[in-house]
Amino acid sequence: METMRYQENKKSYKGVIIGFFTFVIIGGGIVAFGISQEKEPQVIGSNNNVTSNVETQSLVDVENVNTTDVSEIIYDVSDKATNDTENSKLVGNITIPQVSVNGEALVDINADIDEEYTNRFNSLKEQMKSAKNKFTYKVTYNKYENMVEGKKILSLTIYQRVIENSSKETTTDKVETYNIDLGTKKIVEESTILLELLGKEYKTKVNEAIKNYVVSKGYVNESEFTYTLTGFENYYIKDSKIHILFNEEEIVDKKYGVLDIVID
Repeated sequence: METMRYQENKKSYKGVIIGFFTFVIIGGGIVAFGISQEKEPQVIGSNNNVTSNVETQSLVDVENVNTTDVSEIIYDVSDKATNDTENSKLVGNITIPQVSVNGEALVDINADIDEEYTNRFNSLKEQMKSAKNKFTYKVTYNKYENMVEGKKILSLTIYQRVIENSSKETTTDKVETYNIDLGTKKIVEESTILLELLGKEYKTKVNEAIKNYVVSKGYVNESEFTYTLTGFENYYIKDSKIHILFNEEEIVDKKYGVLDIVID
């Protein structure tokens, strides 16, 4: 009897496996290429050519830019008047400025001015209770508007006088100033304005102008004059020119009164 032989022919999956991995490799490459070519989402105003830190700083800087159009700034300076006759020896006749910008009062600046001259008057009243003659404490002011390097500047000059009533003679004469940037609603320092108008050598230029003024007027000998700009002088701007003010006895003898020196 012949022996029957059974042979199992197993099906080969080698080709299928190779085809699967080939598909995975090619497909993965296509997906990776597509992702690499996809553009990053952009924030309006950003710049993809700079680092993220610079982008963030750029956005912050844009937010901090003062976009106020100075030509649109509307301001008002009103009088605050006080007549005080409580002390018969010293009558108060005080008119000070109160400033508002675009309908908003500059509360801090107005309060500083009010407090300054109210306190001075009250102090003088106490000092002069026993005075022989009668006096008037008089305060007035002037205002000047100027454009300086794109800024709208309001300068206030406040005059304080003590006047002997019978002779009408001024016994004390003093001027102080406030310079307000109407865009920022803040006081502008002397050094800021001088630097912008006169450049880095502003101290030398102003010192020379002051010396030339007092020497040419004969108020002091050139060899004796030693004043140097401090940055705390009273100043104001009128007709686009800087004026430096010195009160009695500050740099020359009291008899010459208040000095108003124009810095060309």
